[in-house]
Amino acid sequence: MDKTPSETDQQVPRLYDSEAFRDNRIGVVVWHLDDSTDLRSFRIVDANPIAAKLMGTTIEDLRGKTLCAFPKFLESDIAKQCVDVLRSGKLLDFGDVPYAGDEHIEEGIYSIRIFPILGDCVGVSFENVTDQRMAERAARESEERFRLLVEGVREYSILHLDPNGIIVGWNTGAERLKGYRGDEIIGKHFSVFYPPEEVQLGKPEQNLRHAAEMGQSEVEGWRIRKDGSRFWGNVVITALRDSHGHLRGFAKLTRDMTERREKEEQLRRANQQLELRVRQRTADLVRVNLELRTEIAEREKAEEQLRHTLEQLRALAARLQFVREEERMRMAREIHDELGQACTALKMDIALLARKGKTQLQIRSKADSAMRLIDNLIQSMRRMASELRPSTLDDLGLVAALEWQAQEYETHTEIQCHVELPTNPLVLDSNRSTAIFRIFQEALTNIARHAKATRVDASLKTVNQKLVLQVRDNGIGYDPKQLKIGRSLGLVGMRERALLLEGEFTIEGIPGKGTTITVRIPVPSSAPSGVETK
Repeated sequence: MDKTPSETDQQVPRLYDSEAFRDNRIGVVVWHLDDSTDLRSFRIVDANPIAAKLMGTTIEDLRGKTLCAFPKFLESDIAKQCVDVLRSGKLLDFGDVPYAGDEHIEEGIYSIRIFPILGDCVGVSFENVTDQRMAERAARESEERFRLLVEGVREYSILHLDPNGIIVGWNTGAERLKGYRGDEIIGKHFSVFYPPEEVQLGKPEQNLRHAAEMGQSEVEGWRIRKDGSRFWGNVVITALRDSHGHLRGFAKLTRDMTERREKEEQLRRANQQLELRVRQRTADLVRVNLELRTEIAEREKAEEQLRHTLEQLRALAARLQFVREEERMRMAREIHDELGQACTALKMDIALLARKGKTQLQIRSKADSAMRLIDNLIQSMRRMASELRPSTLDDLGLVAALEWQAQEYETHTEIQCHVELPTNPLVLDSNRSTAIFRIFQEALTNIARHAKATRVDASLKTVNQKLVLQVRDNGIGYDPKQLKIGRSLGLVGMRERALLLEGEFTIEGIPGKGTTITVRIPVPSSAPSGVETK
């Protein structure tokens, strides 16, 4: 006959009073089978706090509930196995069991064990391992993806080393780069890839120590393949440590940099050749520069000599000009004084003869003819003397000489000549007066010969301590592109006369609109600036 629930509760020890039961991190529920023929009669007689928490209630509320309160658990194989555990008296571990969830227990993955306790009582321990299992699965999937990634990388050699440098992992990139199959290389020390001379120097161990101390080591150097050939590799060794900081091994990544190094070597050689060419070119440029400097120095010396020669020529021209003017002055005076006096005396003698021979008509006629010839000779001598050196320039000054020259020019050429002259007499030295007068003469001569003009306007004034002579005609003008002063002796003479006195000479012309000649010569500050129309 089955026992009543009160009798059973008195016989079952109060497990929740034990510290192990109360503080256990796994939920535990004690079930009692009230009726051995009815699975639904399993009734909760005790539970620990974790079980109550997992089921979302209190221990007091759980006590007395039967399997009927957990319909999904009742339908599962686990409930049926509880009876088998009672009969066999052996623990049964179900492992991880997915549970669909009900009003008491949430859906998830639970680790479940059933163990016998006493009489008709069994204990069911359960733990929600959903998060743990999902994390483990994610870790496994991540490890698998990483494994596939590592094995799929062919451009890099990726090795897994233990703390002593023994190879424990190998990818297809390492096999392609170094020629070893995984079963040939795993278990060997990674120094097998180093040249013998570096192995003797302890370079592999130094690289591991550096990686262990600093976290990572990166070097470049020659490495050895299985067939003995060498390649230039970039090697990065990274220390692998667990969450407690303990060294678990190393990850070694190697990349073949032979092609890049060859290109860098080619670039280095090209740079060396370029630097050599630059040095050679620089030396050539230095040499050429030295030659140019020498040539420039020689040219400057020649220009200096030319300037000196030009200064000498100008000084000589000035001296010749002075001598010529002096000679003209002397010849004009001699013509005026000696020949003029002689002609005058001859005229007086002939006149006397004519008066004495009044009765002799033939003698009187010859005397009159001789008188006319002598008058013409005197006029010619005066004209020649004026052309050589007008006495007006020496006797009355530059202003009167320019006015006289304009009148003479208008008389002989029938070209109107209008001049504007200073109101007051100019105080100039002989050189400046002569230069201005001769330039004015030459300008008028050029106009008469080439300009085909009907009018000439000239002016003489002082502007900013300079004597300015300007001669303008209304002739045919000229094309500035075709004018070459060097080919016109008249223009050259005018320019040189101005330059000898540190002056300026300019000529401007427009085809069909005439030509203007301007001369500027420095003058003493006492020279007047007024003009009068003549």
